[in-house]
Amino acid sequence: MVKYCPNCGQELEDDSVFCMECGTKIDGNSKSASAKETINRFSENVNESFDNLQSLFDVYKISMMKDEKIIKRSQIHKGIFIAPILFSLIWFLLFLLIPSLGMFLFFLLSLVWLVIRFIAYKNNDLILTNKRVFGKVGLISTTQMQSPLNMINSVAFSNGIIGKLLGYGTVHVVTASTLYKFRFIRDGQTLYGDIFQQLELAEKEKLQEHAEAIADAISKK
Repeated sequence: MVKYCPNCGQELEDDSVFCMECGTKIDGNSKSASAKETINRFSENVNESFDNLQSLFDVYKISMMKDEKIIKRSQIHKGIFIAPILFSLIWFLLFLLIPSLGMFLFFLLSLVWLVIRFIAYKNNDLILTNKRVFGKVGLISTTQMQSPLNMINSVAFSNGIIGKLLGYGTVHVVTASTLYKFRFIRDGQTLYGDIFQQLELAEKEKLQEHAEAIADAISKK
């Protein structure tokens, strides 16, 4: 039977004394966690700000599944406001120093950029549960996605220099039919890791349940 760390859920070797992921000591008296127990424990590590879980799903008009829990919710990083605010201030100061129609138009464009970023900040969302991934992207026209974990083909993460400095990036979620890109996601790399880990845990749980079903069928013969 596959063993997992009772603290972080990392898969263990049969003779492991310490978890290589988190350093938890695994002694003979410790009971390693099953995949299902690991998923439940991992799911319980939820930010207190999400006590009212149902309110998050009101946005998606979808009821929560039985035993469904939020693992992580990531929204757009506030760092997206730095550039438009900076440009707005620069063009405003230039307009004060050199009043002209051109300077004023550039100032207005900077404000429009700021408004667009604000709309994106309020309307983009990415939620991971122990059963599904939910997402919402778009400005005026909003696209929503919700995919069971077993329908996700792959996940990836990318960011540039500024994203690395500020802690945001793009999370790519590939389902059976569509590629979704969630840009400027706060702690995107952490979320990417959480999705990937949850996919692995869900697959291990499925294999474990299948093995248990086979063992149960054999025992009844």
